[in-house]
Amino acid sequence: IRGALEGGVDIVQLREKEMSDRDLLTLAKRVRGWTRDAEALFIMNDRPDLALLAEADGVHVGQDELSVRDARRIVGPERLVGVSTHSIDQARQAVLDGADYLGVGPVFPSGTKNFTAEEIAGLRFVGEVANEITLPWFAIGGISGENIEQVTDVGAQRVAVSGCVCNAKEVRQAARKLRNHLDQITT
Repeated sequence: IRGALEGGVDIVQLREKEMSDRDLLTLAKRVRGWTRDAEALFIMNDRPDLALLAEADGVHVGQDELSVRDARRIVGPERLVGVSTHSIDQARQAVLDGADYLGVGPVFPSGTKNFTAEEIAGLRFVGEVANEITLPWFAIGGISGENIEQVTDVGAQRVAVSGCVCNAKEVRQAARKLRNHLDQITT
């Protein structure tokens, strides 16, 4: 996480499915400290209760987790609530539900989460969101230095990545490569 922050990552989402709540909260508090030092946002995945306890900047929920409304009741109006979306209808609904930002994908097959071929939303979905949704959103799912240009070519200006940075030999450099590409398209 610290290497990714040094490489230009400005938001860290903690997604951990196997830890006990106590260990996860301990880790979340550590991540909060690192992100605060780097002046980056910290988002807790799926757990608004732990987001609140760790003083995270927000929580991210999926389609099968708590609703935006329920998550917001826990974290309050000052914290961000993001939602994963897999279709334009879900993206539209998340906007209506009051989400602060969207995850848009999966764009490509991912090593972090298993999706069937039918569940891959793809580049077409990214383009639909780019043409219609004004809320901040992040393309997600299998994005790497090798395919980021495809994603930005259809309108993405933000991406959420995991494996291509976390599994890299040089985490800081992997993050920097993606950051540089995004900086070039937004200037």
